[in-house]
Amino acid sequence: MGKQIGIKKKIQGHINTDLDGDGHNEALAISEALEKDCVELIFSSPLKRAYSTIEPLARRKQKAIICSKNLIERGLGVVEGFEMGNVTSAKAYEQKLILCKTAEKNYRPDGGESLYDVYIRVKKFLDFLSTIDIKGVVVCMTHGGVLDILYRIIMNEPLSSERKWVIPNGAFFLIERCRNDFKIMKWAETSHLNSSGMLDEY
Repeated sequence: MGKQIGIKKKIQGHINTDLDGDGHNEALAISEALEKDCVELIFSSPLKRAYSTIEPLARRKQKAIICSKNLIERGLGVVEGFEMGNVTSAKAYEQKLILCKTAEKNYRPDGGESLYDVYIRVKKFLDFLSTIDIKGVVVCMTHGGVLDILYRIIMNEPLSSERKWVIPNGAFFLIERCRNDFKIMKWAETSHLNSSGMLDEY
């Protein structure tokens, strides 16, 4: 599952923002949708917007939330805070140019990560999940940038290729482990979000 606030099209990265009203509603919808599932473990990005999204489920299931830095959103350094629809200053124009370069596999903005950096930690987390001997559901709350890399790893898509798959806010992404391999069973499932106002792509 993933959570990414994007209504203002603001680049957040590691900025530790809280959920807005829609985010809290999505958190409750997620908790209710997983009510009947046998949830064994819950992992989350340490950023508040992800952690707060999964808290209602953790309370419902009486499970601890295990934070992993490997699930944190891609750090974009000097680009963080940039509003894509507000290029009215020299600084904003420079940020826009840098943001365009971040689509390159090995480009690392000052204070941030490259796509390959994120690939390494997402792959590390998948390798870790491969070692877990558990029969129930493992819930991972993360962000759009991580989900994008996850899709690329499983579907063998190049890191710098154009993204043609959607990543809506509050959606479910069902991944099945088959021995040491992973298979996407459902991608961007949003039927639990009964209000179209909740949906926003990253």
